[in-house]
Amino acid sequence: MWRAEIVTPWAGTGTGGDPNRPCIDGDYALAKSEDVTSQLSANLRPDPNLYVVRVECEAVVLDAIEADGDYLVLIAEETDDAIT
Repeated sequence: MWRAEIVTPWAGTGTGGDPNRPCIDGDYALAKSEDVTSQLSANLRPDPNLYVVRVECEAVVLDAIEADGDYLVLIAEETDDAIT
């Protein structure tokens, strides 16, 4: 399993039926993702349209994300520990 911090654009309109969320959550099969800022979701605004998330994923998924121009991988490391 790999853990990475990735810059992703936002998806959603910010309404109850279409909440703001990181695009990467819908684009790739992630074992887990979480906000790296530790802020309340109400305090996270999609302006500018950038968001940093910490994810856990398989190596093949990370390779695909790194090749995708919509995302920027800031750091990645192989790990046996799960995000808690």
